[in-house]
Amino acid sequence: MAQTRSPDLAAFDKAPDAAKVRVNTVAALYGVSEVTIWRRARAGLIPAPTKIGGTTVWSVGDVRRHLAGA
Repeated sequence: MAQTRSPDLAAFDKAPDAAKVRVNTVAALYGVSEVTIWRRARAGLIPAPTKIGGTTVWSVGDVRRHLAGA
């Protein structure tokens, strides 16, 4: 089983909207597993991630707006 790093949620609160976060941070913010985040992203239930190089990331601003219910 692959190890994942614990996300720094305090850093998320301080990050600008243009910042990017990985799946482990998004999962922690929504309080679900990483698998559930992938499933919800495919279903269009949460903001879509983007690829930068070989890494999939979410926009902090998009996640904030979705969590706020906008």
